[in-house]
Amino acid sequence: MNKISKVKKLIDFRLSPAEIIQHRLLKHASTRQAFAGMVKLDSVDAQDLFDRIHVCFEEANNDRPYHDWYHTCCVIEGTIRGLRYHLKADLDGLSEAQQSEVNSVVIAAAFHDAGHTGVKDPDIVNVSRSIIIASRFLTERGILGTNGDSVSVDLPLALETLQSTQYPFKREPLNEYQAIVRDADLLQILEPTWFEDIYCNMYQEFLEGNPTLDFEEFCKNELAFINNAKFYSAWFHDKIQDEFSNVALSRVQQTSVAVSKH
Repeated sequence: MNKISKVKKLIDFRLSPAEIIQHRLLKHASTRQAFAGMVKLDSVDAQDLFDRIHVCFEEANNDRPYHDWYHTCCVIEGTIRGLRYHLKADLDGLSEAQQSEVNSVVIAAAFHDAGHTGVKDPDIVNVSRSIIIASRFLTERGILGTNGDSVSVDLPLALETLQSTQYPFKREPLNEYQAIVRDADLLQILEPTWFEDIYCNMYQEFLEGNPTLDFEEFCKNELAFINNAKFYSAWFHDKIQDEFSNVALSRVQQTSVAVSKH
């Protein structure tokens, strides 16, 4: 039994591979439904748009174990939860401008890791690639005009929101929309699949950039990352903070202690 398997057993992470696959499938389905309930575009079926974005994502995918469609669905779903809290309004009664903003931010979340290469490239390269993929997709699907014009999607807002996810973060979010997407992007540790996502899949990506990175060192880095993570949205502080403090910090601390025993 290798070190990762021993740690998984010590912390009593019980999800089987089959259960993880099932959870991923359910996440896709629930995110598709949530996307369709939030994104409203003239003459565009939102579920069909979600499916087309998924196809586009997979076509640009670099076989990333962590920065994959499942993680993207987690971020989309978190973003939608954050938007619902931020708007505090009947979503069917949004103004045209508000609906355009909602469409733009959810689409930004959907494309934020498109074409991601893990740590093979600096994240500014990853984000630039995602921006190109998103712009091309929206134009080719007729959602934007040839000049990038649309009453249903604010392209600058979408791309600025996407760009705000670049890591390491160079600045604080400029608005609540950026705060929501950035916060959602940092919450993978709260998913039921957390150990597989972070300590198997993300570690695998980091090994590509640094083949000598020891698992214990990775765990120490993750502990420091979670302990030092900054969140900015009202949604996080009002609705997620307690769960993050009780669950996320406990998970990384428990894993760090377990790996130190081996």
